[in-house]
Amino acid sequence: MHRIGTAVVPATDFTRGELTALWNRAYEGYFVPIRSDEQIFARHLRRAAVDLALSRVITVDGVPCGISLTGRRGLRGYLAGFGIAGAHRRQGLARQLIEAQAEAWSKAGLHHISLEVIAQNTARALYGQAGFEELRTLDVLEGSFEVRSAVASRQLDPTELAAVHTACAAVSCPTWRRELPTVRDAIDNENAIALGVTRGTALVAYAVIPPTGTALLDAAAIDDAAAHDLLDALAAARPGTRWRLVDEPTGSPLFHAATARDATAVIRQIDMALPLHPFANVRPSP
Repeated sequence: MHRIGTAVVPATDFTRGELTALWNRAYEGYFVPIRSDEQIFARHLRRAAVDLALSRVITVDGVPCGISLTGRRGLRGYLAGFGIAGAHRRQGLARQLIEAQAEAWSKAGLHHISLEVIAQNTARALYGQAGFEELRTLDVLEGSFEVRSAVASRQLDPTELAAVHTACAAVSCPTWRRELPTVRDAIDNENAIALGVTRGTALVAYAVIPPTGTALLDAAAIDDAAAHDLLDALAAARPGTRWRLVDEPTGSPLFHAATARDATAVIRQIDMALPLHPFANVRPSP
């Protein structure tokens, strides 16, 4: 039974500033430090294609205390953020929020919902109880690389990036953070560049590099040899950089190459999916 004074409402009931403040409260004490100002929060909403009308906020006595953000691309959705403010945790609010959010997804006609959760996060059990299935593990990789051999690489135009992304996606099945619309947003709005690696005349690997910082926005390869070539290209592009890459499928070509060259998996996540339609496609393990 829902407790008196509790309500779940669309995120559109709140201003951008109110949502930003709630987001920061919901991620207090999280495994990875997360704190946003309105500009950073707005960038997250844009990159994740968040539908605020479909997203939900839970309130207690009119005070917002939990948030669930839904990204949406066609009939697919994904959880682009979920949390309860510290003072209201362990009171059953997370369960109420995810149940209300799932009902909204179903009413909106979405066929498939995905999320990624840190392996030791207690929310993993919550999502399982809500019907999410565990599909595969994903790693956050960190490592610096030395050039082992010179490789042919160049900056890619949008058409080339789309082609090599599609080829690599067939191997690694990227999460929403690394789908083409997300990385194109970073290129179009944040001056990121796409670096491609060729084998003969064919593009076989790529990385999307921010103008500053060490967090790769995306990277993938069609096989292990191409992945090693990509690491050589990154090492040549920015010598000595310790790169960080999120949501890398355990056992992918890039995972094999990076860990063979002493990259470390610093965080492990679980990729989960909730099919809402009898014919929904659940992303297979690569």
